[in-house]
Amino acid sequence: MKLRTALLCCACIAIGALLTVTAAPALAATSEIGRNVGDEVRSWATALILGVAALVGLPVLFRRDVNGGLVLALLVIVIGGFVFAPTAVRGVIRGLWNAVGG
Repeated sequence: MKLRTALLCCACIAIGALLTVTAAPALAATSEIGRNVGDEVRSWATALILGVAALVGLPVLFRRDVNGGLVLALLVIVIGGFVFAPTAVRGVIRGLWNAVGG
């Protein structure tokens, strides 16, 4: 049950990171308000991602759960990619989509 809760928290963080990446272009078209909100959310996400990962990882570490640790590490890498390098992630997603979709 706790692993499910940890995965739910990480999924929420991933959705927040995805919204952060897409918020700036969508909302900044009419004014600078959207870009400012997107930058603010991105700065909060970069500050909180490692702290949340550490708090979620403590129970995994104390239980010596290798599977849970690997899942957490993978989620942190994926979410960190969205938060710290959105343009690189966007390029990888477009490349994969072009390879699959033709």
